[in-house]
Amino acid sequence: MNIFISKKSQIGWALYDWASSPVPTLHATFIFSVYFTTVIMPEGGSVVWAYMTGITAILVAIVAPFLGSYADSSGKFKELIVFFICIGSIATGLLWFARPDTAFITYAIIFSAISIFFLESSFIFYNAMLGKITKKENIGTLSGIAWGGGYIGAVIALTIVLAFFILPESPAFSLDKSDSEHIRATMLFAAGWAIIFSLPIMIYLPSFSKQERRYSIFSSLRLSLVEAAKIRYMTRFLFARMAYNDGLVTLFAFGGIYAAKVFNFSQLEIILFAICLNISAGFGAMIGGYIDDSIGPLKTIKIGLIGLFLCGLIAIITPYKLLFWFVGIGLGLFVGPIQSASRTYISLEASDIYKGGLFGLYMVSGKLTSFIGPLLYGWLVMLSGYDRVGMSVVLVLIAAGYLLLPPKDNTRN
Repeated sequence: MNIFISKKSQIGWALYDWASSPVPTLHATFIFSVYFTTVIMPEGGSVVWAYMTGITAILVAIVAPFLGSYADSSGKFKELIVFFICIGSIATGLLWFARPDTAFITYAIIFSAISIFFLESSFIFYNAMLGKITKKENIGTLSGIAWGGGYIGAVIALTIVLAFFILPESPAFSLDKSDSEHIRATMLFAAGWAIIFSLPIMIYLPSFSKQERRYSIFSSLRLSLVEAAKIRYMTRFLFARMAYNDGLVTLFAFGGIYAAKVFNFSQLEIILFAICLNISAGFGAMIGGYIDDSIGPLKTIKIGLIGLFLCGLIAIITPYKLLFWFVGIGLGLFVGPIQSASRTYISLEASDIYKGGLFGLYMVSGKLTSFIGPLLYGWLVMLSGYDRVGMSVVLVLIAAGYLLLPPKDNTRN
């Protein structure tokens, strides 16, 4: 039951996607990860970074059910989001001190891991609040707007960083390029962005009451597992999401590499391609939110997976660079709705007192096996010598996710 529904609380909630999305974009994808693997640790840095991100993802998966269950039993959803975004943002900002020297390898890895862990874990509480601050008939629209806003915010932040810090001969604030200050400053920018745009969620969202009966974290986790088993098709949905999410992880991890190796994209073309993909994913998520409210999250996910499979198939078999550009951007139109509708499916299926615990399990389904797709991609490329063969694993995982999805959408009852 929604205890507090207002436009301010909904806007505050939706802005969190906008606030948090630039951090992984600038930190883990485009800027700092490249800086770490090419400047701080040019020898073996990619391997160390991969281990760090993999171990952090496993830790998130392990603790997610406990964090979600604690939120359910304590009612401290808002307070936990504020705490986690603050710690994650501070850790991100402290990467400013990671100078271009091998002496900062451990420092950079530790604070990068803290940043990733706390910011990703914050989405357990954030997602669980969706069903608490809007009516059932509008839940898809709000989720889509928020998710789309996250993509658009990441693009805007990346564009600002490129225009003022990375590309100019003389970066803003007279930053010293010889000491990589123009790169390190992007982490201060990302941290500041996250804190500033998280203020509405801190100010306007309500605090939620505790459960009438207090449970220990372990007892609350056990009850969440029992609840998940009682909801028809919930276990099946989580396994389906595990499969297609692994496909999305692989697509994001190797999309740029695939474009460079198969179609000879330059670094600038890869960045422009990523910007276009994020914009299309943002608009796709917003449009998908309205479709979600109209036909339900399960049908929205199925349509998205079909579109993703067809675009991916064309991207793998086409020899034409221009066609790859079109279908590559088209991928985004389907990625956004899949991600947004997956969140609304859990929100609509979970009872109010178990939302945190079920979103903890949802986080597990997105993290526990996320290494499988990239691993299979690497093996297939190594065995065949062709990146096109490696990318085919995305189609297999997308198809597996589609086939595992529940046959019926209980949220439409």
